[in-house]
Amino acid sequence: MKKYIIIVLSVLLCTSCEKYLDVKPYGRVVPKTAEEFSGLMHARLYQLDNGATTYILDNANTLVSFDMASGDDFEVALTTSSGQFMPTYLGSLIGGSMSSDAYQKLYELIRDCNIVINEMKEEGTQLSDITRATAYALRGVAYYQLMRMYCEAPVKGQFAQQLGMSMVTNFDVEERPIRSAMQTTISQIEADLQKAISYHPADDLYRFNENVCKGYLARLYFWTEQWEKVVPLTQELLKTHPILTLDNFEKGMKFSGTLGSNQLIKAYRNSGTTDQEYTVGIQSLKYRPISARFLSHFTIADTANDLRYRMYVPQSRFATKPLFCGLRSEEFLLMQAESYAHQGKDAEALASLNSLRAARIKDVTPYTMSNLPAINAQELIKVDAEGKSLTPLMAAILSERRKELFLEGDRFFEMKRNGTPEFWSAFNGRKYTTYKYMYTFPIPYIDIQTIEGMQQNPGYTELVSQ
Repeated sequence: MKKYIIIVLSVLLCTSCEKYLDVKPYGRVVPKTAEEFSGLMHARLYQLDNGATTYILDNANTLVSFDMASGDDFEVALTTSSGQFMPTYLGSLIGGSMSSDAYQKLYELIRDCNIVINEMKEEGTQLSDITRATAYALRGVAYYQLMRMYCEAPVKGQFAQQLGMSMVTNFDVEERPIRSAMQTTISQIEADLQKAISYHPADDLYRFNENVCKGYLARLYFWTEQWEKVVPLTQELLKTHPILTLDNFEKGMKFSGTLGSNQLIKAYRNSGTTDQEYTVGIQSLKYRPISARFLSHFTIADTANDLRYRMYVPQSRFATKPLFCGLRSEEFLLMQAESYAHQGKDAEALASLNSLRAARIKDVTPYTMSNLPAINAQELIKVDAEGKSLTPLMAAILSERRKELFLEGDRFFEMKRNGTPEFWSAFNGRKYTTYKYMYTFPIPYIDIQTIEGMQQNPGYTELVSQ
């Protein structure tokens, strides 16, 4: 199977990814006025609103691709004939166009942000401030996404040794930097988001307002295991964006072009122009049933009382959950619970976890340290983000996260940050193995070949040399 992957890589990854430094990004000269710079940012925001494949916010295509390729929430072996095109395992993403496409598009976005940050001379006006804030926010989020996809999961205490991304922060067409250390990448993302927050952006037309930036900052701290920094942000955001309750969850999660009370940002704000593409994503779910592993996280009582089971799992086992592509408050509550648990604050972790369960399960019995369920034997994740064996509390938190964020593009990254489990799936009489290295996408081959000193991720150097 490794030989198959490298054949596809050799064809697809040789597409140049250096266009992100072109001087004329849209066939035009560099903007001069604040209004023109603002237009550059609005062109990017318009893509998000229409559900374009930008890799900043998942759209239906990338979301379903990630969740199907994870091979854990859906039964690959039971894919119907109409679903032959769907990813079978992580190698499908590595050998497909997504691997190089995400890299190129995110760096092209960074290029546009650098143009605004480096070239816009106007300062101190309302328009220049919100435009700069948006550029810093988008650049920070772009590097965050690149780090999650193209860097190994961060390991606390090893950031200085782990590989980060190539950091391009100036508008310089000659700059071809090699990869930085993970710590440098993390620090740049944090600095960009903090800079965006310092402008206190509030205009919804620019989408990345102050709370959205704080939400991504919380995500950064969570991904990099800075648990003590997560909780203050989640507490603040949950006050302004409380989670949906038992009474309004089903209605609140229906597909809509407007933001719900629990939603900070999402794709498809211009729903009238994107319903068709979204519908294609929904239709693809009819070709592969939900996995027994996922269903094992619901008890018999849950099948009657848990709103998520009723919304997600019909008798046919083909998922019916509306796709959500964005950032919502329930994720903050789960991040908060896990961050408390990693700090040994079990009572606080239980309180956060019970708050979510009470909002999803009718007549639920609150968890205590003595009645936590046994660790699910069918679960592929066996260790937590710090590499420690799962405790019943951590297993319960991860289980609720899996149920709550099902079909939101989260499962791939959950498996990556919690031990990168190896497993195999069967499809059309063949065995497809997900190896640890596959959770980290390869740096496009053209950059390895043309940028002296550029380092490839483990697993792919060996493939190229075969």
